[in-house]
Amino acid sequence: MSIGKAVIRPLKDALDDMPVHVRQLSEMFRKHAQRQNRNTGEVTDLDATRVQPPDGHVPDASRPGVDRGDGRDARGRYATGQENKPWVDKEQLGLAHYAEDNDVEVITTQVRVDYPGSPQNGRKYDGLVANGDGENTYDGIEIKSGGALAKYLQPGNTQYQFDNAVNAGAPARGTLDGNEILVTRVIIREEP
Repeated sequence: MSIGKAVIRPLKDALDDMPVHVRQLSEMFRKHAQRQNRNTGEVTDLDATRVQPPDGHVPDASRPGVDRGDGRDARGRYATGQENKPWVDKEQLGLAHYAEDNDVEVITTQVRVDYPGSPQNGRKYDGLVANGDGENTYDGIEIKSGGALAKYLQPGNTQYQFDNAVNAGAPARGTLDGNEILVTRVIIREEP
């Protein structure tokens, strides 16, 4: 608790005409602090980070992996034991919408693909769609929801760099069901 103008100004005015030794000042401030503690000892600081609930119950929500009530733990990660992870639902929904909108079959088997000199150690797309550019060529379908698209578009994002290189003509190679495939295009679909 800070000492406001209501305390400092009157104290300064009272001491202006009086020679006071430094040790006396420190003693005066110490006594003032003790009086403040007596007056505010029973007051709970509502801005404190670790305020005990009134009933004395201490929730486990501050432990890693324990749901704090919004599906995430204290560190902002998805909590342990969630059966339906929101991003999986959005991914499946986005792939279904893409298949419907384009009248295509989406392969949901995730395949690691890479190209020489890529900015990251390979990439897995949410879905693959045969594109007819050649034998075993595919479009990589990536579903972005929530804040993922904004994060994807940030400068320096290696997924974005990887995808741009593929779209610019650097096919990414991988293996699907024992056959070598090429991802020659990347399609980003935002799922609200």
